[in-house]
Amino acid sequence: MKNFSRNYLQPSFLISFVLLGAFAGGMSYFKAHWGITLIKKPLSLKKPFDMLDEKLLEPYKVLEKTKIDNKDVIESLGTEEYLQWLLEDTTVDTLSPVRNCSLFITYYTGNPDQVPHVPEACYMGGGFESDEKFAVDLNVGDINMPGISGNVKIPATGLVFSRKSDEIWQASAQFPVIYFFKVNGQYKGNRTTTRWVLGDLTSEYSYFSKIEIKFFNLKGLYPEKAQAVEATEKLLKVLLPVLEKNHWPEWK
Repeated sequence: MKNFSRNYLQPSFLISFVLLGAFAGGMSYFKAHWGITLIKKPLSLKKPFDMLDEKLLEPYKVLEKTKIDNKDVIESLGTEEYLQWLLEDTTVDTLSPVRNCSLFITYYTGNPDQVPHVPEACYMGGGFESDEKFAVDLNVGDINMPGISGNVKIPATGLVFSRKSDEIWQASAQFPVIYFFKVNGQYKGNRTTTRWVLGDLTSEYSYFSKIEIKFFNLKGLYPEKAQAVEATEKLLKVLLPVLEKNHWPEWK
């Protein structure tokens, strides 16, 4: 009994105990008086992406809905809430380089990993080379979205990738990819600004969604950067109101 008491009366143990108590008490004080929250509560989607009504995307036609069967890939992705669709813009020429679109949307909530997946890493990990990176404000105009009015501009990141050919007579094909985030009710254009919003200790809840878009033609054509930006703006005028109204959670 004496040995037991002696162990727990050691200065190092007492100091650690006092510090832990002070930290716990301090966090309770700051949470009560300043609204600081370390453990975020999750916000569920209004409807899973699987329930997105493709008719609402007209004039875009859904050609394919891809599901990831590999458990290791899903674990690496970090979420089972995703949408991976192949679209066709029925209003442009069949040979247009923006005729088809790969749309990839993911959703994370609670205390998610701090935005681990961005196209820079994913494409380069797949053997592609990044030829250019640029910031762009996507002008989607005056669209009908809850709590949003006026001329809406979405900050985004654009990338131009290529896969270098081993054959000296074969040119490398370049293609643009554009992505942005919806995080805690805000639109952000890159991983860093998204992490800043996620790091806000005053919010009780937390979520972010990444929207990744790549235009091309199934016949092997790719658009120039300016064409891809214009086509993305056109798509978002249709897509964003659907996501805002029917899927992403309301943020207050």
